[in-house]
Amino acid sequence: MKTRFGKWRLGYAWALLEPALHIMVLATVFSFLGREFYPGIPTMLFMLGGIAPFLFFSHCFSKSLATVASNRGLFNYRQLRPFDAVLSRVLLEFIIYLLSLIALLVVLAWCGVQAAFGNFLLLVEVNILFFGFCLGLSLVLCVVGERYPEFSKVLPVLVRPLYFISGVFFSLDQIPKEYHPYLIWNPLLHVIELTRQGLFANYHGMYASFQHLTFTAVGMLAFGLLVYRVSWRDLVRSQ
Repeated sequence: MKTRFGKWRLGYAWALLEPALHIMVLATVFSFLGREFYPGIPTMLFMLGGIAPFLFFSHCFSKSLATVASNRGLFNYRQLRPFDAVLSRVLLEFIIYLLSLIALLVVLAWCGVQAAFGNFLLLVEVNILFFGFCLGLSLVLCVVGERYPEFSKVLPVLVRPLYFISGVFFSLDQIPKEYHPYLIWNPLLHVIELTRQGLFANYHGMYASFQHLTFTAVGMLAFGLLVYRVSWRDLVRSQ
């Protein structure tokens, strides 16, 4: 927690301010439309359902590349391995994501911005799969970032386009069907669509696939564990 927030003057408040600033900017932009962005769901809540999971993914992606280099001193202890550093980082970001999501939902409800709650069980299932997906991806990035340091500068750039194609500020229902084949390959889009279904009773998300998310999450976790298993000794020995 200290290494995550210590460099920010705002400290732990940044966990809430970061998604809140995204919401304010997007809500201001779309307020010029003069109507709710999605029927039955206030614009701020709609944006929160996309921004919160995306920020969790983005932080896991960017910080996993430097996991070995930034925690190398810990690996002098035989009981600690790179997997522990990756798991603790993803778990920390996951807790921050959930707490910030809950806190902002409470704050917005207190301000009168609220919507009927959706499916709690779906929300739990989606977030368990999302955690597994990010853990598997982080294990892969941990190995890539150590073996190919030059990728640490290139790969974070790939996250930026995902902000615009992952449903952060749009619903797949609002996109013409001819573009769906180009978008539904993205598991992050399904995470956001299903998260909104779990949060809001009025959100339909007809094109989101729980099966697709399950397949990609389990596959990425298995692939990440395999890559780590093959490479962990080299990670500890590398200088």
